[in-house]
Amino acid sequence: MTPKADPLVTICMPAYNVGQFLHQALASVLAQTYERIEVVVVDDGSTDQTSDVAQSFHDDRIRYVRNERNIGGYQTMNKAVRLAQGELVAIYHSDDVYDSTIVEKEVGYLESHPEAGAVFCLDHYIDDTGQIIGGTTFPAELARQQSLGYEDVFPFLLRNKNILIRCPTFMARREALDAVGPFDAERYDIAADLDMWIRIIRRFPVGVLNERLMYYRAGRNQWSTRYNYLRTDPEWFFLIMDRYISEDGWQDRLSRADLNEYAFHRCDDETFRAMNHMLKGDRLQATKLLRNGYAWSALRQGPNARKVRLLLLRMMLYVGLYLLSEDQLKRSLHRLAYRGRFLPWQPQAG
Repeated sequence: MTPKADPLVTICMPAYNVGQFLHQALASVLAQTYERIEVVVVDDGSTDQTSDVAQSFHDDRIRYVRNERNIGGYQTMNKAVRLAQGELVAIYHSDDVYDSTIVEKEVGYLESHPEAGAVFCLDHYIDDTGQIIGGTTFPAELARQQSLGYEDVFPFLLRNKNILIRCPTFMARREALDAVGPFDAERYDIAADLDMWIRIIRRFPVGVLNERLMYYRAGRNQWSTRYNYLRTDPEWFFLIMDRYISEDGWQDRLSRADLNEYAFHRCDDETFRAMNHMLKGDRLQATKLLRNGYAWSALRQGPNARKVRLLLLRMMLYVGLYLLSEDQLKRSLHRLAYRGRFLPWQPQAG
């Protein structure tokens, strides 16, 4: 009997103005211990040396495609997935660095767990120079489970936001992607990945490997960093979670602790937005957001450093509103929000 061939894995790499990092990213995926791969690089109309770097590799496993115009990150991911020929499809980032075993280990998980639709893993955080500045840690409450279902993941996301499912470590079966459809960038913008993960987990168990198998670049030019700069609209996370709470009847299944922690995250977001309104000179909108109040129930059920910092920050904002001049307030807040510790997202040491 002829042995079954290893499944072909398509590694999709959307790229936009990543000429500084693309060579290292591509070299790391071409050095994988798993041999049956193809790499689809879709250049979203870059204006730097991205095209030159991508085409400098003389490797038959690489297909380079360039968009005639910039269409956006998730639309480019959708295009790369449509071009994929593999039974398994990974979406890896073009400015990150991958351990040589990530494909082999993710394929191994999917082969040994035929019920699973997708798999992720943990990551290191690196800065623009490649220095490790932190990393993700597998949650102790989920550590004993080989596969995670919707009932496990959704309440965890409410309590912790998405510190579990790492976008640029994603590998899925082609049939799972076909079943749930493409990233919905038109509806959810930068958070279209979270919506996609939830749609997959509603239908298929997923795996999260308890290993840091890639190096996630957390630089100043990162998409999420640019998105959050001076943001005053609510974070997309809440629109997505509110939608699935309503559609899937989670109201009757969530614990008081789940809802309290979710309320804390909303309070955190409102506080960040209030700071940005102040930086834009709109004290009225800042005051309205702060009047929504602090999430005391979350603090009472489990105080931690982040909750205490948020409380102190809100007190500082109130003082600044009434005691500081416009210029003093703006200088203090910009230093606090964008050069200090109170960012809406920052690498967690671990």
